[in-house]
Amino acid sequence: MQKKWTKETVLEEGKKYSSRSEFKKKKSGAFRIAYMNGWLDEMIWLVRPTAKPIKWTKEAVFEESRKYSIVTEFMNNAVTAYTIAKNNNWLTEMDWLAPSKRKPSGYWKIKENVINESKNYKSVTEFQRKNSRAFDSAKLNGWLDEMDWLSKTNRKPVGYWKEKNNVFEESLKYNYRSEFSEGCYLAYITAKNNGWLNEMTWLKKTRNSPKGYWEDKEKVFKEARKYKYKSEFRHKAPSAYKSALLHHWLGEMDFETKVSKGDPRGPIHIIYVYIDEVNKYAYVGATNDMKRRDWEHKNQKNDPVYKYFYGKGLKIPAYKILLDGLTIVERQREERVQSLYYRDVLHYTLINNINLTGENVGSVGSLIKKWTKKAVLREAEKYKTPTEFFTKSAGAYDAALKYKMMNNETFPWFYSKRMPPRWWSVKEHVFEESKNYKSWNEFFLKSPAAHFSARKHKWEYEMTWLLRDQVPQCYWQNEENVIEESKKYSTRTDFFKGCHAAYDYVAKNNLWEKMPWIKTKVKEHGYWTKERVFEEGGKYSTKMEFKRGAPTAYSLATKNKWINEMEWAASDAKPQGFWQNKQNVIAESHKYSSRSEFRWGTPSAYRSAIDNGWIDEMKWLKRPQNYNLKWTRENVFIESHKYDSRGAFKKGCPSAYRVANVNGWMVEMIWLNIKNKK
Repeated sequence: MQKKWTKETVLEEGKKYSSRSEFKKKKSGAFRIAYMNGWLDEMIWLVRPTAKPIKWTKEAVFEESRKYSIVTEFMNNAVTAYTIAKNNNWLTEMDWLAPSKRKPSGYWKIKENVINESKNYKSVTEFQRKNSRAFDSAKLNGWLDEMDWLSKTNRKPVGYWKEKNNVFEESLKYNYRSEFSEGCYLAYITAKNNGWLNEMTWLKKTRNSPKGYWEDKEKVFKEARKYKYKSEFRHKAPSAYKSALLHHWLGEMDFETKVSKGDPRGPIHIIYVYIDEVNKYAYVGATNDMKRRDWEHKNQKNDPVYKYFYGKGLKIPAYKILLDGLTIVERQREERVQSLYYRDVLHYTLINNINLTGENVGSVGSLIKKWTKKAVLREAEKYKTPTEFFTKSAGAYDAALKYKMMNNETFPWFYSKRMPPRWWSVKEHVFEESKNYKSWNEFFLKSPAAHFSARKHKWEYEMTWLLRDQVPQCYWQNEENVIEESKKYSTRTDFFKGCHAAYDYVAKNNLWEKMPWIKTKVKEHGYWTKERVFEEGGKYSTKMEFKRGAPTAYSLATKNKWINEMEWAASDAKPQGFWQNKQNVIAESHKYSSRSEFRWGTPSAYRSAIDNGWIDEMKWLKRPQNYNLKWTRENVFIESHKYDSRGAFKKGCPSAYRVANVNGWMVEMIWLNIKNKK
């Protein structure tokens, strides 16, 4: 059954979004009702759509192109302008754009070019990493041996680590077995497999300190002085840090304060609310760590949420996320907007202090200004409209509401431009106002009330003086309009990308014969001769690249066995039995930092490591979290206390949840809410 949208429910729904376009896209029904009733102007938290870019005239395209030095930059950074320039053959007139840096086909088959390129590098490895196509050509043609200026890696000869003397000599460089493993894994694993490690008495098995070592305060402080930050101390000396934490010594240690450079995940701030539906109370808050904040609200006795709900003998409800993915500035603004919304629109009594929210005030902490009537009046004089006043000085605006100053007598400049009631219901007034603007979009942005009336009374089609960013309804159902639009393009692909609606009409009504200027990019039958297939194949260094770049040519090359003659196209496939070689598998595994990455990055090598029991020797691969944790009854119950519902428990720690479910312990976990089935 369709939801009945009232003003209250529309405003509540609109609070979930930060812009009008997002509101329209995700809840078109509510947006339409808000638009028709003129409620969008009240939703000042919704960012208006930005003006569309200028029309790409020849002058505008040329002006844009002058920002770049090469064609590729122009193409990547201004796709629309580049496409228009290309379709109209204006690129040849742009002398300031250097041609693309891409080498012509067959360039790296010429020995002189490859030799000259290789002289830009110091080693074979650097050459391979920075110009793989030139390197592959040099390797295939045997030119690498002539490049004396390229230093080779100091690899040990085959069988070097099978000699006991060599392994022992290498091991003398280290003090611990773990250091030996990290420093020279091949020597270490050879020693381990041959039982030589026990003979290396100079190698200590562990770096762990003896039992009770960190009970000595002096030793803990000595260790702590090695680190600049407390977090560094915690990560690099966990045992010493734990002892300092238990003995309350951290307060005596002088660590530098780490300056945050911002969270690498970008916008992560959240606006949330706890609601007492019965008594109509609400707490609106903001955080960047909802799990931690929820725990504080439910466990810290001086917390306002804890005080309120436990004071009334009520259980603290689950929080509700209002907005997420916010920047710090958006968080400050939206926390206040949501607080005002719950207080003034939904009529909840707020548990949180609304004066502690707002830009440059809320949650990240700064001093709260005391707004007197004179201070509010001086602040309001800086702004032209109530919306600008609220947006840029929310604290003063709230004080103006409190002092009942938001009226024509106190702030006459806010209301001087307001028209009398039903002014925009008169057609002449709307038409006169619309003639002040060049486009329909500008009319909408600068005079929304008149714009709304024009739409409501269907006067928009008479306003021919207003340029349109969008064509009117059914415009692309007219054959003349479609044919006129198609003249901008030379191929079907460009036509489809440039105007999908017009393209669909042409395809549906098969009007291609009327558009001889539209050409297809499909090669004519018989195009792929052997010479052309070889010419196309020469653009790629491997068979897989050839297959992806030119599938038709590759298919013919395979079918006619021409692929065997293309010596430059190396095969990506590993030879049979490649992953049964332990050294190959270990070398591949060093590309990854965890077992999970190894598993999905190179499945064949990973499976071989599992089947042959080599995976446990790869100490550099991190295991999954909780890998070694035995889910005993005690551990499962400890883990479950971190969550407030079965769903959250299952999502947060599926392995513990599964053990609890199998053993029938879920019934005893009364702190986990069960979602009611409808």
